[in-house]
Amino acid sequence: MGSLLAGVAHELNNPLAVLTGHAHLLREGAKDESLASRAEKIQAAADRCARIVKNFLALARQQPPERGAVSVNMVIQDALEMLAYELRTDSVEVTCEFAAGLPPLWADSHQLHQVLVNLIANAHHAMRKQPKPAPRRIRLASQLDREHQRVRLTVADTGPGIAPEIREKIFEPFFTTKPAGEGTGLGLSLCRGIIEEHGGTISIQSEPGQGATFVIELPLVERATAEAARPAMETLPLVGARRVLVVDDEVEIAHMLKEILTTSGHEVDMAFDGAEGLDVLRHGRYDLILSDTKMPTLDGTGFYRQLTSEFPDLCHRIIFLTGDVLDRAKREFLESTGAPFLMKPFDVADVRRLVHRVLAVGEQGGAK
Repeated sequence: MGSLLAGVAHELNNPLAVLTGHAHLLREGAKDESLASRAEKIQAAADRCARIVKNFLALARQQPPERGAVSVNMVIQDALEMLAYELRTDSVEVTCEFAAGLPPLWADSHQLHQVLVNLIANAHHAMRKQPKPAPRRIRLASQLDREHQRVRLTVADTGPGIAPEIREKIFEPFFTTKPAGEGTGLGLSLCRGIIEEHGGTISIQSEPGQGATFVIELPLVERATAEAARPAMETLPLVGARRVLVVDDEVEIAHMLKEILTTSGHEVDMAFDGAEGLDVLRHGRYDLILSDTKMPTLDGTGFYRQLTSEFPDLCHRIIFLTGDVLDRAKREFLESTGAPFLMKPFDVADVRRLVHRVLAVGEQGGAK
C-alpha cells in the first residue's frame, strides 16, 4: 500500500506543480481584481491538493523520524483535511476547538499526522456501526497545560463506546475488534509507540453507549531548543541576470520554470532530458542548472555523473527537482551530491529564493 500511495502521489505532483505555478504567476500578473481573485481561488484549491498529496507521502514514508518545531493545530488540520470527504459523505459533524497561540512541539510532524489520521479514522469507523438516526460527531481539541508544560490533544466521538475488558487491551499489538480482513490490530499500538517516543502519553476514556475519547499529552519544546531549530535569516548580495538551463521532461513544468526565472531577469534555455541537457551545455556557458531527477533517456542521476567529468564547476551550481523522495536510492543520491532540491509541487517564491541563494553563494565563492 505504501508503494501505491507513493506512486500515485508522484504522478500527481507534476501536474500539481504546473497548476500551482501558473496560478501564482496569473495572480502576480493580474491587473484586474476579479482575475486576481479567481487566480487566488485556483491557488488555494491547488495548495489544498498539494497538502493532501504530501500527507499521502507522509503515510507511505519509510525513513527515520525527523524532529523539528511543529504546530500541533496544523497537524490536526492536515489530518482532518485528508479524511474530510469520507466524513462529510457519511454525515459526520466535526467540531474543532483549537487553543490559540500554542507553543511549538519538538516532534516529527509526519508521525504525529499518522497518529491523528488513525484516531480520526477509528472514530469514524466506530460510528458507522450505529443506526443512521444516531448522532455522528467528532470533536478535535488542543489545549495548553502551562503548569505541567504539556500540550493536550483530544479526539472524541459519539460512537457506541468501548467495554472495560476491551479498553484494557486496546493498545496491545494485534488486538482488534474489527472483522477479519478489516484491520491488523497494529494501529493503536503504533500510535502509542509514536507518542511514547515523543515523551508523551495516550489514554482512552469510554463507557459503553457513551462514545470514546482519546487523550494525548506531549511535552513542550524548550524555548532555547525552538530558537536553535529556527533557521537564521540569510543576508545575500544582489544577483544580476544570469544564464540558466532547465532540464525537465515535463514540457509544461520546463516552460513554467522558464517564465518564473525570466521574470526575475535571467536568460533561460530548456532541455527535455539529461542527454539533451548535456548537448546544450557543450554549446554554451551557464551559471546554474535546474534538473528533474526522473527523466527518460538519461535521468538526473546519470546527468549529474556526467557533469562531474565534463562540467565539474556546475556540480556546485545545480538544483534538483523531484516529485518524490521516498525512494531510498533517490534520497541517497540527493544526499551524496549535497545539492539543494525542490519538492514538486513547489512554491514560486521558493524557486526564486533558492535560485538567488545558489547564484549568490557561487559568486561569493568566486564562481560565476
